[in-house]
Amino acid sequence: MNSKILIIEDNEDIQSLLFDVLSTNYLIFKAVDGVTGINEYKNCNPDLIILDLMLPQINGESVLKFIRQQSQVPIIVLTAIQSKTKTVDLLNEGANDYLTKPFDVDELQARIQVQLRNQSTIKPDNLLQYEDVSLNNQTHEVIAATKELILSKKEFRLLQILLAHPHQVFEKSQLFQVVWHEEYLDGSDNTLNVHISNLRHKLLNATGKDYLVSIWGIGIRFV
Repeated sequence: MNSKILIIEDNEDIQSLLFDVLSTNYLIFKAVDGVTGINEYKNCNPDLIILDLMLPQINGESVLKFIRQQSQVPIIVLTAIQSKTKTVDLLNEGANDYLTKPFDVDELQARIQVQLRNQSTIKPDNLLQYEDVSLNNQTHEVIAATKELILSKKEFRLLQILLAHPHQVFEKSQLFQVVWHEEYLDGSDNTLNVHISNLRHKLLNATGKDYLVSIWGIGIRFV
């Protein structure tokens, strides 16, 4: 399957150029402003993002910061700014690479290939998957039926345990002690139930399936 690239660029000429050059080898998604870019990112779950800085509505730096809070997807920034200080700031904020405008298309393609190749070196054992739910231990991305789930740290850890051992029943006391690193006391059950309920609803909304099954008097399992 071709890698998915999201181009967030408000200049129509550059958009068209990039689409013409890249669409032969990649599946291309486009956005012309920051708000649309964030929404398209959520919908298409791209393998790489080409991001312009000077965007309407929400600028590229804000888009970069938002995406970095959710994912480690490779981001190549396009900028007309020639300041070395600025480019260092961008890299510190999470950009993987950058090109200054006007840029060479062949160089951009080479940089895209490098980023996608680096991404593909993630070891398979970093990926947990069951049916249409996958969890990446390295990037902390969770994909359910092609949609990326935004989970809290506790929800992620719960899913990580359950997904690594589908069909195995875990006692609630086991889950609580592993995730919270605390003794299972009165009141712990309520805390755990809230997180399980939140996780169940997020999975259900994304997939239409209830993957978390409570076994009365015993615990919970992922099926």
